[in-house]
Amino acid sequence: MNLGLLDALDQLEEEKGISKDEIIQILEKALVSAYKKNFGTAKNVDVKIDRMTGDIQLFQVFDVVQDVQDQLTQISLEEAKKIDPLVDIGKKVYKKMSVKNFGRIAAQTAKQVLIQRIRELEKERQYEHYSGLAGSVITAEVIRVTSDWADIRIGKIETRLPKKEWIGNETIKPGDLIKVYVENVLKDKKGPKIIVSRAAPEFVSGLLRLEVPEVENGIVQIKAIAREPGVRTKIAVISTNPQVDPVGACIGEGGSRIVAILRELKGEKVDIFRWSEDPRQLIANALAPASATNVEILDFERKAARVLVPPTQLSLAIGKGGQNARLAAKLTGWKIDIKPVMNL
Repeated sequence: MNLGLLDALDQLEEEKGISKDEIIQILEKALVSAYKKNFGTAKNVDVKIDRMTGDIQLFQVFDVVQDVQDQLTQISLEEAKKIDPLVDIGKKVYKKMSVKNFGRIAAQTAKQVLIQRIRELEKERQYEHYSGLAGSVITAEVIRVTSDWADIRIGKIETRLPKKEWIGNETIKPGDLIKVYVENVLKDKKGPKIIVSRAAPEFVSGLLRLEVPEVENGIVQIKAIAREPGVRTKIAVISTNPQVDPVGACIGEGGSRIVAILRELKGEKVDIFRWSEDPRQLIANALAPASATNVEILDFERKAARVLVPPTQLSLAIGKGGQNARLAAKLTGWKIDIKPVMNL
């Protein structure tokens, strides 16, 4: 039997990148199963596909033994040598079979196996490709928008951006190109499932990696980040090169780098400041844009601190709805009590 397999497999290898030898091995096993399903399982059979001609041959496999106990699976040495003169006791011998109607069954099986394997391999390759996107910020096209989510396309894969993962009350429309943070890529029976967000803190740090080469190459490192999507993000940075100002590198000359990030964040404020191992300095820096007069550590174990600010800076230090103080506390891990200087 020859089903014109080689031409089909050559085409698949070229178009889909699917190994011809891999498909042949899978097909051989499938044809054995197809034979047993249609002709019974008593015989021990094997299928071989010639790699050069594509010919499909069916064999009954016998164990060569001294005394035959089962004629369906065993053969005497004398009979075995008629098939293979070099065979010996304990070896296997393959006797070619000719089975009526197996050609039709083989053709149907081959078609089913090829279709199924192509789908499986495409899903596997899609997963391998898209799984590498996890932890990065990429551009997606908005396909459709509902009251609860936006359907977006990343490459050839569609996924869903839930409303809770949007930036505040931003407006997203079909046809928009937006950036999203890929939180994870999961294996699914329908193909890779991409989990995305615009509300995660990592979305902002990912934007920094895109816009700031020093962050991407590790010269400037993000030590901590705290975020309230659509409102404010605080980022503590440090430089591994004393000649590189980490804050200046993130902002860019004339604000050229930070402006692109702010545009993507739809007006969300971003405070970038220097990281410090000194908790007093870190707390003072984290309250930016407010200026602290003094930071007093009240309890190291409980991580409680009091910050003194000029009366004119009090509302700025606390922030609208307490968001500036709240984010500073979240980023530093310290409980921060803010007081105006005149009240102490």
